Amino acid sequence: MQTDDPAVAEIVEFISGEVGVDSSLLTPETPVSELGISSLDLIETIFKLESRFGIEIPNDGPLSGNDVTVGTLVEHVAELLAVQKAKSA
Repeated sequence: MQTDDPAVAEIVEFISGEVGVDSSLLTPETPVSELGISSLDLIETIFKLESRFGIEIPNDGPLSGNDVTVGTLVEHVAELLAVQKAKSA
């Protein structure tokens, strides 16, 4: 998780605001469940990320399990944003 990447930093800040946790506590290894995000909350957070960034996150990707980490979530969203940016360029 490259926090020096502006897109990654924005995603981390968004997640931080959604879960009410200081962004400095969001490490790549942190399971989202430790942040108080249940599987239902994760789905809601994914919908909000889709809406915020104008992307579509597949239901069957790396975010479909119960062991999702902050790093997995952030990197997946960042990859989708990069693909979207490349298509629009």
